[in-house]
Amino acid sequence: MSGPRLQWQGRTLEVRTARSGLHTTASLLADATPVTEGRGVGRVLLPVPGAAEPAPTVLVVALLPGAVARVVLLVPRPDPGTGEADADASRVLELATAERHPFDPVPGTLAARLRTFEERHPRLWASRHVVSAVVRVLVGLLGLAVLLQALVRPLLRWLTGLVPDVDLPDLPLPDLDLPSIPWPELDLPDLTLPGWLAAVLATAEFWVPVLVAVGLAVAEVRRKRRRSAGRTADGQPSGPGDDAVDAHRRP
Repeated sequence: MSGPRLQWQGRTLEVRTARSGLHTTASLLADATPVTEGRGVGRVLLPVPGAAEPAPTVLVVALLPGAVARVVLLVPRPDPGTGEADADASRVLELATAERHPFDPVPGTLAARLRTFEERHPRLWASRHVVSAVVRVLVGLLGLAVLLQALVRPLLRWLTGLVPDVDLPDLPLPDLDLPSIPWPELDLPDLTLPGWLAAVLATAEFWVPVLVAVGLAVAEVRRKRRRSAGRTADGQPSGPGDDAVDAHRRP
């Protein structure tokens, strides 16, 4: 059974997946030859061997075990060489800022349906970032923390009851007469923030995630515009859908 494919540097990359309990197993093939495999829950990272540095990585996203929703080739950008950093942090930064090349999904699969929806409704697809951020804010406002506290507090009380009471001896501590150090009195200015600024800072935990999500959505739509413009310049179709045509128009 074939899987999602991508033409990359003269080679045909293909990903085949299967279910293994709660895990998703994925195999990467280059020109029909298996080159690497991996497994994970929710996502699988497959490094592409034999590629020039920095080495690209294939990201397999599975909403359910074995059910692939998206396969993307992540090509890290060249390292500017700003200095030594932690290897794990550097790897995360490379994947977060990497160029993304989506695989062509197999027709009729979940990934193909999501890809079709994404191409026909790019703005609606990008708005998922905003919806997710708003949901998280609403969950916080509706008191999920209070609910979790109500569930965890009885558990903590039960665990505390399992710990035996130990009567520790009372140790007399020496009474030390420490010298008094005269500290200088500084007359600092009294700074008071404007009311509107204090209100903005007090509610930052609610509107900052939404603002970041809006930025991610706008960046995703612009990236798809550039990709569509590149395909049009190469004589390839840019993708169907009324929303897609509207999204590619310059404001």
